Amino acid sequence: MQHLIKYIGVFSVSLLTVLIFTPLFIKFAPTLGLIDHPNKRCVHTKPTPLAGGTIVFLGFHVACFALYHYLWPQFAGQLNLDWWHAFMLASSCLLCIGLIDDRFNISPIIKLAGQSFAALLLYFLSGYQNDLLGLNFFWGMIFVLLWNLSIINAFNLIDGLDGLCSGLALISGIGLAIVFIFRGSPGDALICLALIGSCLGFLHYNFFPAKIFLGDTGSMFLGFSLASISLHAGGKGSFLVLIASLFFVAGVPVIDTLLAIWRRSIRKILEKNNSEISINVMGADREHLHHRLLDSGLKQSHVTYILYTVNIVIVTLGIIYFVYRELATGMLLIMLIIASYLLVRHILKIELWETSRLFSRNFEHPIFTDFSLALYLTFDLTWMACMVWVSGTIVLNGEQPFSSFAAWIKILPFWLFPAFLLMFASNTYFKVWRNSSFKDYFFLILAIIIGSLFSLAFILMSTPNGNNFIIVNQILLFDFFTLLGITGIRTLYHLFREWSIYNPNPNNNTPTRRNILVYGAGQHGGLYLRNHYLNYADRLGESFIVGFVDDNPALQDKYNFGLPVLGGITDIEKIALQFNINEIILSTSISSEHICLLKQLTTKLNITLLEWRAHTISI
Repeated sequence: MQHLIKYIGVFSVSLLTVLIFTPLFIKFAPTLGLIDHPNKRCVHTKPTPLAGGTIVFLGFHVACFALYHYLWPQFAGQLNLDWWHAFMLASSCLLCIGLIDDRFNISPIIKLAGQSFAALLLYFLSGYQNDLLGLNFFWGMIFVLLWNLSIINAFNLIDGLDGLCSGLALISGIGLAIVFIFRGSPGDALICLALIGSCLGFLHYNFFPAKIFLGDTGSMFLGFSLASISLHAGGKGSFLVLIASLFFVAGVPVIDTLLAIWRRSIRKILEKNNSEISINVMGADREHLHHRLLDSGLKQSHVTYILYTVNIVIVTLGIIYFVYRELATGMLLIMLIIASYLLVRHILKIELWETSRLFSRNFEHPIFTDFSLALYLTFDLTWMACMVWVSGTIVLNGEQPFSSFAAWIKILPFWLFPAFLLMFASNTYFKVWRNSSFKDYFFLILAIIIGSLFSLAFILMSTPNGNNFIIVNQILLFDFFTLLGITGIRTLYHLFREWSIYNPNPNNNTPTRRNILVYGAGQHGGLYLRNHYLNYADRLGESFIVGFVDDNPALQDKYNFGLPVLGGITDIEKIALQFNINEIILSTSISSEHICLLKQLTTKLNITLLEWRAHTISI
């Protein structure tokens, strides 16, 4: 009961402070020029007061002041009075950077420098630098800097819809409070309640239709608060626990940020081939998660609720993981598989399309021949070396497989050299893997398996008194993981190519996709497909081969070269209307009677008729 009164007190102080002062700030903000005017990236349609994060900042610190000086003067948690003094000073510096950015729109580099200064200031003043994962002073500083910058900018980038950023921070704050309570730190949970009250009070004015926006002032403060608090929630655990807490605290914002970096980085690379466009990796675009959901036809409030729900699921899984780690492992694996499928199926269309463009264009460049040799060689050796450690760890149920790093390095030649030698002898590093066939992959797999058998023989001879059962199991796991990684990297081009074949370009400024029907499902039709897929890979999403027509009754209603044979020449009109055909490619020789009929049909249906030939002639 005593703690409950403190919880209610801290929550009420922060909530009431924000509820009282936000209307005053809404009237006062325009006189300072803190107004967000709509542009092509904005969702709102009328000028709206900005920098409401100032009131969130005020509500949080007023509640902390009440906590430390009146509600619980003997407070002795990790987030103690010294932490609050350090955090108040650091967050005040960040608040100034946010206000300047909201008023004058400063450059991303200056903003990043300000964020770094605030993070390092907190690190030096809070006394936390001596108690983080056993890291020394320098590496602890680097980790804390990256940690804070990641979460600050994740919340900064996600702040694009009314109530989205403040609502996500509210959910994450509730999750952190629950973790602290389960860990027996009720005092630290009070700090989370101060943040929760501020977010909830501001959400009253910030939810759709918003009367005021957080601005960079608020999104950066919320990210900075959650980054600092979460370090204390997960910092006593292992490195994996701490990294897991990153997604627990900022799951949706972190995913959105990673996608933005991926998307913009690829476009920056492709920009070199197109002088008409200019891409800034740290710039802005209208392809964040909330923008895509809006473009799908959902309302603002519905998009916000969907992202709230996703964040609630992530936070719930995080709480289960922190409280019941062993029970949650299987559940987290299942959720990871489901999340990966949903991301690829519904979210990553733009990123996958840009990646397929990058692959197709750079594979055509002559310099890639030398680059691919170094890439594959480095990847193969690094991957196999890591899999030796991973397979040993799994076999030994999580125990360290080697007594030291030097012992691991010493035994690597026995594991790596036989397989690598056979891969080299089978011309693995001199093949053009984008044009590879089944035989190429068969010999690659065979080289790895035979090489691992030689490795098994060498290891058994060198350790006559060892546990043979464990060694054999480790070799089998090593084979599995090695095959997965080494063949996987060589199939990336094919995977992206196949994806782009069956998915249109998601960019709105590209022409409508053309549907193509191939006449002739024999070998010439297969050669046309190979030519089309290999030589026009960067434009695959702009055309789609629906299938074949062929007059051979043995082929009809079958699949050939991965595509359906939809009928014969008498079925073309029906097929053309059903699949909205734009082009017919004639890939085989047909009678003059059929050619006349085909020309009549294409003229009638306004379809382009083209002829493709692949044969040799005497010269």
